[in-house]
Amino acid sequence: MVINYNVINRQRIQRNKDKRGIVMKLNEHIQWWNHASVRIMDIRRGRLPAGSALPYYQLPSSAFLYAAQGQAQVQLDELQTTLRRNQLVHGGRGAILAVRADEAFEYFLVLYKAVLMLPQSNRVISLLEQENPARLQYSFSPAYTHPLLDRLERMYIEWLTADPLQHLYVRSLFLQFVHEVLVQMKQQGLVPVQPDLLAQALRYMREHYREPITLDTLAEQFDCSVSYLSKLFKSRMQAGPIRVLTQIRMERAAHDLLYSGYTVQEIAERTGYPDAHTFSRNFKKQYGCPPVQFRMNMDAELLVQGSPVVHPITALVAHNSKCYSIQSSENYYHLQRKGGLPVMRGTKTASMATAVLLLCVTLLLSACSGSGAGTSANNGATGNKAPSSLSTAIPGGETAAPGSNTGNTAAATKVYTDGKGEVTIPVNPQRIIDLTGSAIGNLLVLGVKPVAASDDSLKNPFHAGQLDDIVNIGAEPNAEAILKLDPDLILTFDYIEEAQYEQLVQIAPVVRLKYGGGTPQDLLLEFGKITGKEAEAQQWIDGWNDRIAEVKPKITEVVGDQTVSILQPYAKGIYAWGNKGGRGGEILYGDLGLKAPEIIRTTLIDGEGFGGNLSLELLPEYAGDYIFTSNWGWDDGDANVVYGSKVWKSLPAVKNNRVYFIDEKGSYYNDPISLEAQLKFIVESFLGTGQ
Repeated sequence: MVINYNVINRQRIQRNKDKRGIVMKLNEHIQWWNHASVRIMDIRRGRLPAGSALPYYQLPSSAFLYAAQGQAQVQLDELQTTLRRNQLVHGGRGAILAVRADEAFEYFLVLYKAVLMLPQSNRVISLLEQENPARLQYSFSPAYTHPLLDRLERMYIEWLTADPLQHLYVRSLFLQFVHEVLVQMKQQGLVPVQPDLLAQALRYMREHYREPITLDTLAEQFDCSVSYLSKLFKSRMQAGPIRVLTQIRMERAAHDLLYSGYTVQEIAERTGYPDAHTFSRNFKKQYGCPPVQFRMNMDAELLVQGSPVVHPITALVAHNSKCYSIQSSENYYHLQRKGGLPVMRGTKTASMATAVLLLCVTLLLSACSGSGAGTSANNGATGNKAPSSLSTAIPGGETAAPGSNTGNTAAATKVYTDGKGEVTIPVNPQRIIDLTGSAIGNLLVLGVKPVAASDDSLKNPFHAGQLDDIVNIGAEPNAEAILKLDPDLILTFDYIEEAQYEQLVQIAPVVRLKYGGGTPQDLLLEFGKITGKEAEAQQWIDGWNDRIAEVKPKITEVVGDQTVSILQPYAKGIYAWGNKGGRGGEILYGDLGLKAPEIIRTTLIDGEGFGGNLSLELLPEYAGDYIFTSNWGWDDGDANVVYGSKVWKSLPAVKNNRVYFIDEKGSYYNDPISLEAQLKFIVESFLGTGQ
């Protein structure tokens, strides 16, 4: 079966034209609210500067978005509208929300869950399967704005407290808010529109196909029954949800087989299967042959070699880098596979247990912070909201916060602006978890040792002897492991998925550093601000600049106008690197200002790319008078395919003994400790001394 998404889109467009889809009578909407039980999940207040955007965000529950100031373009699935001051939109769980500010935009976001509690007739149950008001989408321009805005402001203020009694008051205010919305909608004769549940479910499958998805979890995600979801898929796609999910997984697996170096077991894990055997059996049903045979049959037809898909190259590559042309590239690996916390794995029971555990911790933290009610200690609560939430603390200032995760009595906090917005963090964090994957050296050089880090952070040979007692939470850490470590701060990059971020902020404040935000020195300064070690960070930078000033004239005298290149063989070819991909590139082309071959300068240094895949035939164009190289180190490729070739042996740098073998494991890091080791090697290579 082939999924024809164009047909699905045409079906959706046609239904929207037919009186804007399946419309629910407003009176039935009101009746549903009279029998619903409501739970407030979160209340946020955020600001977006003009021209900035809130990236695509899958709503974890039903939500109201209210424009308090300014104007923005809002997209909620297929609903697109210009949201001006005192207008609102509503969407259900699973809907995709995106906001782009036309001018400075301030908003409230109220996340809630509402379900029917009283027994209902079969007719009502059947109706609500199709027309659940909590899932409806609509935009609304109220005629009387003060009652709505007043309740939102009071709800937000009370929500910041840790007093359960005030949270009960928030729920009553929310029902008053809903009542006012329904009153004004009825006066204006407005009706909400039922979203396209099939389109939402397909989008969810395409984004989460690596997870163990079942009919039960899928139905729970969109607040509907298994029977209704199955009927919907079979009526419009002539196949059940699980069969469609299998098709999506197989399409992704076929792509990885053709354009990546992953093993069959790795592809199985990447597409949601527990082992290669189960995956191979399903793949053969789909394509008529096992995965290995499929790869062998198709490999000869490929015109472009795959890029190496392994560990992250550097902490400082721009997130929109177009250095590769296929999705199995390293940049795709960062954005899609490596974000701080992967999706939770395990059974539905385990997931529910985790949710209960996180909720208990959240309530415990709230109870602790309640001891300081009535003071500015409420800032400690806002630190666990999304960074777009407004903090009552003065940006850049410090405030006294109530009990921290560690149970201490009082801890000073400050507002830090990360890659997404403002977040309240401890002034002197003591229990940091590093999820960056490659930037841990920025902490170590400042004398700060995190309590735990992801597996990639602990593989740098240049950090040997400095990683003792740091817990390895694995390549794919889960919330339970992080929760047990009782952190007071979590560090990651801003490519982390929003759903993963929402899990993390229930445990501790999360700083999302801007990925590709500047040079290694810029990133170190940010770590200094976070940890209160700005002076130490600047001291290292000053010392680094002094060291560069000392050795640069000597190296320039040796190298002169000759060219330098960085080349690495891997399983399917060879790569050239520029000034943004580690391997000493920041030092050679940046700090020392050495000359690169013209093709490297134009495509990698002046261009957006940081790594270029090339064939052996093109090697002479990329090879400089001096070559820094090593085997890739992260795959099973035989480097001698390159090093033993006639093309390699004919290079002037090889003939003149100007080839230097860099550390294959440590070279891709570019933190301060790694840079020091790389500079030492570069100096020794050019000058032949230990200067």
